[in-house]
Amino acid sequence: MDEAEQVQDGNGVTILDLFNAVRKHVITAVVTLVIVMVAICAYTFTRTPQYTATSELLATYRSSAAASGASSNAVELSSGANYINSQIQTYPQLIKTESVLQPVIDDLGLDTTVKELAASVTASNPDGTMLVDISVNDPDPKQASSIANSVAENLRKQVTSTIYSDEGDKIISPVNLTVVQQAYAPTSPSSPNVKLNLAAGLGIGVILGIVVALIKDLLDTRVRRDSDVTAVIDAPVLGSLSRNEAYAGTSPVIISRPASREAEEIRRLRTNVMFVLPDEPLSNVIVVTSTGPSEGKTTLSVNLATAFAENGSKVLLIDADVRNPSVSKALGIEGAVGLTHLITNRVSSHDAIQRYWKPNFHVLPAGKQTMNPSILLNSRAMKALVEQVAEAYDYVIIDTAPMQVANDAAVFAKEGPELLLVAGLGVTEKKLLRQTGRELSTLSIDPVGLVMNYGEMEKPQKGGYYYYGDESDDNGRKRQIQHKKSEKMKKD
Repeated sequence: MDEAEQVQDGNGVTILDLFNAVRKHVITAVVTLVIVMVAICAYTFTRTPQYTATSELLATYRSSAAASGASSNAVELSSGANYINSQIQTYPQLIKTESVLQPVIDDLGLDTTVKELAASVTASNPDGTMLVDISVNDPDPKQASSIANSVAENLRKQVTSTIYSDEGDKIISPVNLTVVQQAYAPTSPSSPNVKLNLAAGLGIGVILGIVVALIKDLLDTRVRRDSDVTAVIDAPVLGSLSRNEAYAGTSPVIISRPASREAEEIRRLRTNVMFVLPDEPLSNVIVVTSTGPSEGKTTLSVNLATAFAENGSKVLLIDADVRNPSVSKALGIEGAVGLTHLITNRVSSHDAIQRYWKPNFHVLPAGKQTMNPSILLNSRAMKALVEQVAEAYDYVIIDTAPMQVANDAAVFAKEGPELLLVAGLGVTEKKLLRQTGRELSTLSIDPVGLVMNYGEMEKPQKGGYYYYGDESDDNGRKRQIQHKKSEKMKKD
């Protein structure tokens, strides 16, 4: 593995990881976006429009006595400005009091309470000014302006009213409020802001969609795409097998359905494997394994061996998964005698190896487990057998136990054979796959390629040059090929 892969194995997350996660769960992201937009639209278009009217007052300082001299006047003006600034800070709360709002309710004959009216009235002081802005929200634009003007007038009266002390002295307020801008009925609602809400909904929907996609990807413990596997295992994808019941039969698809799409998938894989195999000793021995069970490694082994045999190559298929033999079941042959008997010299190769389908296709079942599998498969006799069959056959396919069950495949591959790793989409656990990747990296084993199993079948394209027929005979469906230009060629 390179440094980038090691970082990823250490739970590092790159931008590419995020992009791949969103791409894998793009439907989830889009659905989330749609849900958010629907909710925003429902909220926006079901809200009662509110109109905002604003009135404005100016606060000035009223001198208590005539000042003598410019110096005294300047001092008083400065003191008055400070006093007004401190008083203005109280007005946002003052306008919500009963002394200001109850007269408004009485003057306008409003059917509401002081508490309810206070919720729709606000006051603010623009920075650096002596102005007081009073805003009122109401579904009726005319009533909004009427309330704003009435609140301004009653606030003015409350602040500038003359009061008397206990001794009967008249006290005049030093603050003078003057209405400098009356409130007028607004022509358009201030809320809801449709454009702003929709823009915010779009932004929130996109961000939330990405977050949901990432969370779903983090919670998804299984590989779903080729990129999930290639991000961990540095090897080319040589082929993909679709999820189809054709592979579940007791005969390889090339035999049972030679004209099917599935048979072409196997033939394509066979060709790709032939191209990538290096010209080295034992490189014609292909060890097939997977990360865990139920990923389709045995299905791949028997079908790939059949494809090589169909091509005229002399092939030997060995079932080395002696803990859970499956090759004999997949081919419908007797598997009681096989590899375990041959290695322990209890039978000869003539008795252990069976011919299947064609004279050039031989199968060595696992046989019965008689001793520790690890000792058996790591023995000198097993290594000698691999070397012998590599010289006697064009291709040797060895089906081994999953890497999480035993590292038999790594032991074989360490001696020279090529490793072909099968990954079941929707089956392979990401955590186990990373463990397999680390183990192969530690042993300096580079798989010759990857095969993706259980992929979704693509819909046939009728507009292409060729198509697969559905006619069937005793051996399966016949291959039907039709070229669009055939009639034209005949005419030419």
